[in-house]
Amino acid sequence: MVTPEQQELLHQIDSINRECLECLSVFNDSAVEDERSESLALNLLNKIDERQKLLDVLIADTAFVERAYLEQQLELTYSLKVKAKKAMAKLQALLHSGKQGQRQINVYKSIDANR
Repeated sequence: MVTPEQQELLHQIDSINRECLECLSVFNDSAVEDERSESLALNLLNKIDERQKLLDVLIADTAFVERAYLEQQLELTYSLKVKAKKAMAKLQALLHSGKQGQRQINVYKSIDANR
C-alpha cells in the first residue's frame, strides 16, 4: 500500500522522468551547433540530480515496498545513462569542432600577419 506522501514522491519522480526524456530527445534532435545544447545539458544534469535525490528518499523509506516500481526506475536509469552518453559524445564533438575552428582562425591570422 502506498501512502499519500509516497504517492506524491512517485508523482514527482515520474514528472522528472518525463522531463529528462524530453530534454534528451530535444538535445539529440538538435544540431550540434545549436546554442541550446549547453543549456539543455545543464538542465538535464539538474533534473537527473533531482531525480536521484527523490529516489534516495524513496529507497530510504522502509515502508515503501513497491519492488516493481523500483525495478522500473532502475531500468529507466540504465536507459537514461545510455542516452546521456550519446548526448555527451555530441557535446564533445561540439567542443572539438570549436577548437578546430579556432585553430583555423589562428592559421588565417598567422598568414595575414605574415603578409
